[in-house]
Amino acid sequence: MQEFFIKGKGRVQLSVNPEVYQLSTVYAASYVFLDRVYIYLDKDTNGKIIVWIFPKDKKENLDILGMEFYNELLNYANYFNNLKANAGIIKTLMQRALFSAAPTLVNEAAKKEIEDLITNLEEKEKGA
Repeated sequence: MQEFFIKGKGRVQLSVNPEVYQLSTVYAASYVFLDRVYIYLDKDTNGKIIVWIFPKDKKENLDILGMEFYNELLNYANYFNNLKANAGIIKTLMQRALFSAAPTLVNEAAKKEIEDLITNLEEKEKGA
């Protein structure tokens, strides 16, 4: 059976597969723990991300720290996936919020879009 983490004296070493969790996800999960631990990130010869966790409080349970870190990885992987999936909706909501705050922006955006369409049509006519 593969070991998910290796405990040492006052530290725990975690192995993270970069094909499953992106480096930005590892950074986000690590950031959550900075008030409780010191973290060192490295890469092994197989390309896996190695996370060394050194608790600031020596009484911390290393097993629990390791499992909490993996939970945070899953949490942030889910967050980033949802963010990517909902990017279009978020963009639309932000545009509506900005346009409702300044309605003149809607008219300016519509005029700009019409100008761009006319320019594109004129370029196509020249090329044809």
